[in-house]
Amino acid sequence: MLIPQVKILLPELDDFALYLLEQCQNHQIDDWPLFTEQVRGFYTSPMMDKFERVIPGWIKMSSYTDQQTLIHVTSVLTALFALPEFKQSPPVQQSQMIWVVLFHDVAKVAELRKHDYVHAFRSAAIAGKALAGLGFPVTTNYPDLIDEWVTLTNTAVVNRADLQAFIQDNSKLSAITTGIDRLYGEYAPATQIIKAVLLHISIVNDPGYPTVAPLTDDQVRQYIDHATFPLLKMMMLVDTDGWCLFDPENRQRLRHQTLEVFDAIGTLIGI
Repeated sequence: MLIPQVKILLPELDDFALYLLEQCQNHQIDDWPLFTEQVRGFYTSPMMDKFERVIPGWIKMSSYTDQQTLIHVTSVLTALFALPEFKQSPPVQQSQMIWVVLFHDVAKVAELRKHDYVHAFRSAAIAGKALAGLGFPVTTNYPDLIDEWVTLTNTAVVNRADLQAFIQDNSKLSAITTGIDRLYGEYAPATQIIKAVLLHISIVNDPGYPTVAPLTDDQVRQYIDHATFPLLKMMMLVDTDGWCLFDPENRQRLRHQTLEVFDAIGTLIGI
């Protein structure tokens, strides 16, 4: 099955990420200042405008905390091309994963000493609307349902007084995921991308990261299907890889932990 390709819509990105990977593997880029310098040099103003046309919200995402999220998303994409699970995936799944990476933090509000606990839902809301415009097939329901679904997904939050912050409201997951199926079709490529974005901070794979609204075992069985499982697994593996690009010891530790978590999830859902 053919799906819209990042390498067609943003042809410079693949080459840049592969260049970064080669530079990191050859130890020509071996710390965050060098990596950051390369990233900022790539994202010129015209390039940012080009990304914004493909991924709405890209410029806003990049405006927070000295471009922290822009640098992180680029590091995750760089790490993705080295991920064994990605390299072993079929071409369609590889294309899906690149979209997951580009959208996973697009609605994140990065602030010093604060966590954005709702960015996965809001990033999924952006992806849910944007993928149709990129050429992913939609159902006949899409025009009538999309605006209501985006509102539902953006407002699925509850206030946690102890954290002085909003967190995602997992009680709305049934309506949100059913809505995705109705917009794009159950098990459609876009559906899997959006669900992987939606759930990427809903699994505890690192006790050091504050996962404040984790899925219960029953919710895992209900919301992680066999088609979404490999994308979500790769997303969580490569998300930690991106943060640990120059910390191989922690990178391996987190990889091991994440694989153990997804082995358990696989058992829960019958994989």
